[in-house]
Parts: sequence; C-alpha cells; structure tokens
Amino acid sequence: MEFDLMRIWMLIFGTFALWRGTSSIYGRGRQNSRLKNLELLSKGNYKSPPNYEHIDRPTEIECNLYVNSVDSINEVNMDFTVGIILHLSWVDTRPMANTQMDEFEYLEMDSNHMDKLWTPDIYFPNEKRASFHNVMMPNRMLRFYSNGTISYTTRLSVTLTCPMDLKKYPFDKQTCSILIESFGYTDDKLSLLWSNHSDAVVVNFGIVLPQFRITDQKYKEFTRVHRITGNHSCLQAEFHLERNIGYYIVQMYVPSMLIVMLSWVSFWLNANSVPGRVSLGVLSVLTISTQSSIVNSSLPRVSYTKAIDIWMAMCLVFVFAALIEFAMVNVASRKVPGGGFSLLKLFMGPRDSPAKEEEEAYPVAKPTTVDAEGKVTLDNKPASTDTIATCAVNLDVVSRFVFPLIFGIFNLLYWVYFLNT
Repeated sequence: MEFDLMRIWMLIFGTFALWRGTSSIYGRGRQNSRLKNLELLSKGNYKSPPNYEHIDRPTEIECNLYVNSVDSINEVNMDFTVGIILHLSWVDTRPMANTQMDEFEYLEMDSNHMDKLWTPDIYFPNEKRASFHNVMMPNRMLRFYSNGTISYTTRLSVTLTCPMDLKKYPFDKQTCSILIESFGYTDDKLSLLWSNHSDAVVVNFGIVLPQFRITDQKYKEFTRVHRITGNHSCLQAEFHLERNIGYYIVQMYVPSMLIVMLSWVSFWLNANSVPGRVSLGVLSVLTISTQSSIVNSSLPRVSYTKAIDIWMAMCLVFVFAALIEFAMVNVASRKVPGGGFSLLKLFMGPRDSPAKEEEEAYPVAKPTTVDAEGKVTLDNKPASTDTIATCAVNLDVVSRFVFPLIFGIFNLLYWVYFLNT
C-alpha cells in the first residue's frame, strides 16, 4: 500500500516537472521567435506608404481619439489644452514576406524598431503647442498583427486654437475642434478615416470643468484645400461646450444688483443730508465701474458688446441716475426767495435747528393775505419757490417706486432674452 502511494506521488511529480520543462522550452522558443521576427523587420526598409505606387488606391488610415483630460479653456488666448490618446491603424503586408507570424496574433515593437516601419505623418493644423508623454517611458506603442494590420497608439498633450464668439458671455456656448491631417501626402496618396465603431471619438466621463460642461461631441471627415500643396484628407472632432452660469451669478450679477439697490437708499434720506447722499452715490458709481473693469480684465479686448457689458452698463446708468436725482432734489430744495440760489447754503449746508432745517428742506406755502384793493399775495415765499420745493419732495417719493420698477423690467427682459437664446 505504501509502495503504491509512493509511485502515485512520483508520477504526479514527474508529470509536473515535465510540464514545467515543456512550458519553459516553449516560452523560450516563442521569445526566440519573437526576437527573430524583430531582427527580420529591422533588416527591411518600409519607409514609404504601403500603396504609394498605386495612385488609384490611397493608403487608408483609421483613427480613434480618446480625450483623457481637458486641462484648460482660455478665453483671452482663445485656445484649449487637452490630453489625448491617438490610435491609428492601417494595413501593410510588405513585412509579412520577411517574418514568421504563424505563432503570434500580434508582435509588439519597441521604439528601436518603430523607425523601421512607415507611420503616417499626422499633425494638428490648429495646434499651438504639443508634447509627447515620456514618463516613465515614451507613451507610444506599435503592434504588427499577423494579417498585416499595424496599430499605432500614442499619448500627448495638445494646445489648440478655439475661436470664440463672446457676444452672449457668460450665457455663451462654444465649439472647440481637434483637426487631424496628413502633412505631406495628398488625398490621392493617403486617406484619413474615422473608425467605423461608434466610439471613434470618446470623452472621459470623469472630466469636470470649472466653467464649462461638455454637452456633445461630433466628428466628420472632409478635404482641406491648400493652394500650394493640393488637397489633403482631414478629420475633425468637435466638442460643444456650455458655460456654467452659477459662478457668474454669485460673483458678478448678485453683487452689482445689490449695489444698485443700495443706491436707492438715497431716496429715503433727507434732501439736506448732503455728505451721506453724495458719498452713497459716488461710492456706488465707483464700485460698479471697478467691478466692470475686473470682469473685462479676464476677457479679450473684442470690438463688440457682450451680455455682461450690457448688464454692467445698465447698472452704472441706474446708480448714476440716482446721484443725478439727488443733485436735482438738493438744488431745488435750497431755492430762496427772489428766484436765485443760495450758493453758501448749497456748499456749507444748513446751520439752523433741526426743525428749521426740515422747514427749509421741504418748504410749505405760507397763508395768503388780501389787501384793500383785492390783491392776493403770499406772506413770505413766492409761488414759484413753493412749486419747486414741492416738486423736490415729490421727486424723492416718486423715485422710490420708479427706479425699482424700471430696474425690475430691465431684469425681466435681460434674463428672458439671454436665457432663452
């Protein structure tokens, strides 16, 4: 019994050792075969396009694009920076004659052997800056499949131009594009195509932008006409961006709206409260002007009017109108008998008691008297003076309701128009 058990264990151990040895030999054989194929590829010269000599049949390059990150969208420079993974594939059966690919589905090639094979001379026509990723090793890969398909993948960061229309800023929607084109080959030599799969252009769903959100992406193929070099096949990937309005409501619209409302406090102050009303009006005007400058400092100097310009201009008009209204009320309330103005009182202010000050601020017509000849006259102030003073009082009262009403109508029209267009 013990002898049979020992024989069983020896049989199991021998089978395992034989399997390990066979696997090791097979693995070394595959590795040697791989190195042999790479050596054979390195001896060839495949630097021209596969179908370069066949004018009626251009080399077709299928493209896939994966947007890994959107690093920045700059309105001042009108560009955007993206991190992408570009995948290109084409068919080149010429290396098949010098390789033995029966044992492999595909052959991975390092950077030393990539230079032996032809790769498309792809560039980005709307590119400002671009860089490859080399941490820890160059982020590029090339695979040569047994059916002759060559797959090339690389990772890079690209800054591309993005012309923007800021007429509706900050309610605007922008479209930024990535253009891919062959630099040297015309469309009769090389044809760029998006992959037939639905994921020809994919955007990382984890991308979170502080000011925009990506609402849609589209892609198309077309031909770019160059006057000197001819027609070139081109690919375009469009990204539709919609600006997030929340930040601008909190940082621009609400503060400016509160400043306009603050200027209305002047209508409730006494007409002779010159320092308080002047300070309130001037500070409101300066604050709106400063805020408008801050807003435009982060935008390009365009020659057209933006939506935010209309808002800031109207806020400035309202606070300036409140200051002018106070000037009219103050001057009218200081009208003196004889039809003239008291400049001393206008600049120095009243020095009488509060009761006298109130009487001078809003003068009331005195009782009339009738003489023996039947003439009716006022005891102290001329009729014109009382009329002007009464108008000054009424102007403050009317402004308390007219200014908010007009500002409310402007808000209604402004928000309805820009939010719906």
